[in-house]
Amino acid sequence: MAKNIFIAATDKDIGKSTISFAIIDKLISSNFKVGFMKPVGQRWLPSKWGEVEEDVILMKNFFDFSDSPIFMNPVVIKKGYTEEYLNKMIKPDLGQKIIDAYEQVAIDKDYIVIEGTGHGGVGSVLDKSNADVAKILDAKVILLAKGGIGSTIDKLELNRVFFESKGAQVIGIIVNKVIDSKIQKVRLSIEKYCKKNNLKLYGIIPYSPILSNPTLGQVIDELKPEILHETNEQNIVVDNFFVAATNIDEFIEFFRGKKGNVLLVFPSVRLDIVFAIPNLKKFCTVNEKKIFAVLFSGDKPPSEIAVKTLIDEDINILWQKGDTFSVISKLSKISIKTRYRDNYKINEIRKIVIKNVSYNAILSKLSSAKIQKTKWRKIKQKFVNFFKKFRKNSIIQK
Repeated sequence: MAKNIFIAATDKDIGKSTISFAIIDKLISSNFKVGFMKPVGQRWLPSKWGEVEEDVILMKNFFDFSDSPIFMNPVVIKKGYTEEYLNKMIKPDLGQKIIDAYEQVAIDKDYIVIEGTGHGGVGSVLDKSNADVAKILDAKVILLAKGGIGSTIDKLELNRVFFESKGAQVIGIIVNKVIDSKIQKVRLSIEKYCKKNNLKLYGIIPYSPILSNPTLGQVIDELKPEILHETNEQNIVVDNFFVAATNIDEFIEFFRGKKGNVLLVFPSVRLDIVFAIPNLKKFCTVNEKKIFAVLFSGDKPPSEIAVKTLIDEDINILWQKGDTFSVISKLSKISIKTRYRDNYKINEIRKIVIKNVSYNAILSKLSSAKIQKTKWRKIKQKFVNFFKKFRKNSIIQK
């Protein structure tokens, strides 16, 4: 059997898919045969394979895995699924479904990287929490936490105890999104926690704006605005959202403090801001910032003259119907993900994540998985073994 590693986290949006990607990339570059699973998925997208968990789409597309997404993500939680499950008199054996899918993915593989969903307890309502899944797949668990000390250790301990209460072995910790100036302080504190609990600290990952912010393409995918003009920059990361809702003088003053790739958000009726952008772009070229997209809000799309002015400046133009507050609220709720075509993000993963994780230390703690069989599987296996023995004896007698 393959050796299994389960990437868990203390909360959602901590960076599980980023760490999973980095480990897979490293293993493949070391000539290992690797598989990926996200047994229980909540964020699915339409794809050429049907409705598939978005992290499976990333891994399958980028690494060109031959495994079917049906096995890579056997349980997809859609709207209404939880209520339907709870109301069923006879509930489906999700554990068996996960095991069957795993056995398909694990064929001829050296390692299987298994990504959890949210914190350790997610999935409990379906009787299959992350900890339950790690246990039934006999996967060693790495807990991922967001950079910090007090609250970070509190959440690590809460999740560690939960995983171990289910019989899943937590072997170590990775801390993600740590501000550079605090790395050493965080390292010392987490190492003390690890030593106390017989764990290993496998990595401290510096905070990266590139990995922590959405791309323009993800903004488009999530908000689904009307695209009025596009400049082929969907894989560029949005460093700053800037709401231009004040008068023009205050807008310019606030804007001076921004850096990086800027997405401006303002009502479609604000022509004064539109006409100010050409001069602001000249100012941007010498101040490490770039206005590369405008997202208009409002009940009506921007006027032709507004669109033409921005097209002349080669700026992406989007329009989202609704008031500015509603549009910004949707932007702030975007769950940051890496897509297979986000080359800036993937290059950043290879630049700062892969080199900050102790892979050999992780691999040394893994062992071939021993998947437990359910009672029905044991009966089925006995029947198969009996049939094979009977057939063998029949052939010998002949």
